[in-house]
Amino acid sequence: MLVEPGSLGWAAGRLVEARDGETWAVEFARFSALGTVVRDDGSGLGKGLKLERARRRAEGLCDDLEDMLDIFHTSREGGRALRKTWGIASRALERAETAQKKLDQRGREGTSRAGHATATSRLWRKAEQLWDQAMASERAWKLARSAFEFFTPEGRLNERRQARAVVAAALPQLNGPAWAKTRRLLLRPESFTFLDQAQRRLAELGLDPDVLAALLDLEGLRRQPWRLSASTPGSAATRAWALARTVQLTKARADWQELAGRVRKVLRGVWRASSLVECVHSVARMQQARHRKMTQGLLDLKRLYWNLHRFRSGPRKDQTPYGLLGLKLPDLSFWEFLNLTPEELRQQLSATEDTP
Repeated sequence: MLVEPGSLGWAAGRLVEARDGETWAVEFARFSALGTVVRDDGSGLGKGLKLERARRRAEGLCDDLEDMLDIFHTSREGGRALRKTWGIASRALERAETAQKKLDQRGREGTSRAGHATATSRLWRKAEQLWDQAMASERAWKLARSAFEFFTPEGRLNERRQARAVVAAALPQLNGPAWAKTRRLLLRPESFTFLDQAQRRLAELGLDPDVLAALLDLEGLRRQPWRLSASTPGSAATRAWALARTVQLTKARADWQELAGRVRKVLRGVWRASSLVECVHSVARMQQARHRKMTQGLLDLKRLYWNLHRFRSGPRKDQTPYGLLGLKLPDLSFWEFLNLTPEELRQQLSATEDTP
C-alpha cells in the first residue's frame, strides 16, 4: 500500500503473493515522479527501494529516491523496550520485598535467619542495580528521542551530525536484548533523512541567512513553549531574546510574518512517520474483515471510495484525497460517480477541466 501523506490519498494497493523486493520495485517503478519514500524497516520494502534506486541510476535518471526510515516505528520499539526494562526492574523489586517479608517473619517467630539474610541482601542488590539501569535507560531514551525533533532542546535547528552525536551519547545506556531492535533503528542512516530534507528545503526558500536564522529561532520557541513559560531567569532571558528577534525581523522585512508561515509550511511538509499509512491500512483491514474473499476489483473499488470521500474533521475537513492532490472531479456522490458510463465520465472531466 502506498499513501500520499499530505492528502491521505491511497495511491496504490494490490493483492500479491509475496511482498518481496521485486514486487515492491515493480510498484515503485509505476510512479516516475516519486521523490521520497517514508517507510518502516520491512526487509522487502527496503530491498524494493534499493532496486528502484539502482534502476534509476542505471537509466541515467537525475531524480533519485530519498529513503526515509520513519520515526513512528522507532518510537514504538523504544517504548516497548523501556516498558520491558521497567518490568524486569519491578519484578526484581517485588522478589526482594517478598523475601524481606519472609525474613522479617522468621525474625518475629524467633526462627533462625541464617542463610536467608544473605539471599535477601543479594536480591535487594540485584533489584537496586536493575532499578538504576531502568532509570538510566529512561533518561537515555528521552535523550535519543530528542534527536528526531526538528529543534534541539536548546532551540537550534537540528541537523544530521548533531542528531547522530546525541544518539551515540544515549546508546551506552540502551543495552540488553530488549533494546536490540531499537538500537538497530537508531543507527540506521535513513533515520536522519528527514533532517537533510528539512535543511535543503529551507535553503531553497532563498532567504537571507540572518532572516532565516531569526525565523527559525522564533519557530523553535513556538514549538517549545515551555522555554518561555517557566518563571526562571533562563526563561526571562529567552523571552527577552525572542523580543529582540522579533524587532530584528520587523526592521529587516516588513513581510516577516508571511515568511514565518512559509518556514512553518516547509517543516510541516517534511513527513517523518509512515503512521498515516497505518491509518489507511487499518480502514482497509476493517473493510477486508467484512468479506469472505477480497478480490483485486473489490480492493480497487474501496480505494476509489476512499479517495472520493470527504473528510469530516481535521485540517482536511470537507475535502477529498483526490481534491487535495489537485485532481478536478465533478461534484458527485460515490454512487453517482459509479453510475456514469466511461463516455459520460470523460465529458464530466472535460467540463471540469475547462472550468476556470
